[in-house]
Amino acid sequence: MSRALGSSVSNAERARLRREQADATRGLLLRSAREVFEEQGYKAASVNAITARADTAHGTFYLYFKNKQDAFIQVLADINVQLHAEAEASWQGDRRASAAKATAGFLGVFVLHAGLWRALLEAILLDPAIEQMWADMRRTFAERVARNIEREQQAGLVRPFDARNAGYALASMVEWYAFTHFVMEGPPTSPDAVGEAVELLTDLWIHAVYGDRLDD
Repeated sequence: MSRALGSSVSNAERARLRREQADATRGLLLRSAREVFEEQGYKAASVNAITARADTAHGTFYLYFKNKQDAFIQVLADINVQLHAEAEASWQGDRRASAAKATAGFLGVFVLHAGLWRALLEAILLDPAIEQMWADMRRTFAERVARNIEREQQAGLVRPFDARNAGYALASMVEWYAFTHFVMEGPPTSPDAVGEAVELLTDLWIHAVYGDRLDD
């Protein structure tokens, strides 16, 4: 009886260690894949470059990813979690401060991973599956903005207008500003560039949604 219990605990411990090792290996491969995509772009990146960066066997890659496309999609999914966590605004209390915090977080992820967004622009033109994934990610963000606007409208804080289309318009404003200024033109050269962008985009966002109400 005691030997069986001891064996069970030992097996459970071994299983836990295997899971931890597998998670660590997947994390290493994801980081290596992100770095390779950021440096080389989507088309030029290869499984060989990723495994060399991770210092793992070629076959190990295929334990976690189907192919290069799958690795890129998983990298993008991880960054998307970070992007939306940073961009989440409570829309409670000081609306301007909430919008500024969300915008700063969103732009910060673009600046930090500018090479990855450039690779994404390339991948969208080459791979319909990646194009669809990005469309789904954008939809999630835009519809979250739309729901926030709808709640503000129900509370009487925002004038009546099409909240869903406004959500897409506002999300696109921030997203494409980030693409054009911090990806296509490269990382900001001025230390004030991100702060100035946050101030501008927040001002446009607040006045588009609330008009002059928050200035009263």
